[in-house]
Amino acid sequence: MDSDHGVRELLKTFTRDERQLLSIWKNDIVEQVKEHLAEKYPNQDMSIVAAPFEIKLARAISEKPAFAQNHSRGVRI
Repeated sequence: MDSDHGVRELLKTFTRDERQLLSIWKNDIVEQVKEHLAEKYPNQDMSIVAAPFEIKLARAISEKPAFAQNHSRGVRI
């Protein structure tokens, strides 16, 4: 029973860390896109392009479940 709790905690920690990593990655990609747009189109407000890109990345990250759990069969990865 104790090892089941340890495995659950490990998976929770892993999931949290992966989500944080994806968030950092998303922010990095968004900043690169903004820099590229600023260089390519100076003196123009490109936020209309960058904002939807950021939203799509955030959605893509949040829609992917880290793992699926079926109570009748246990935890599956």
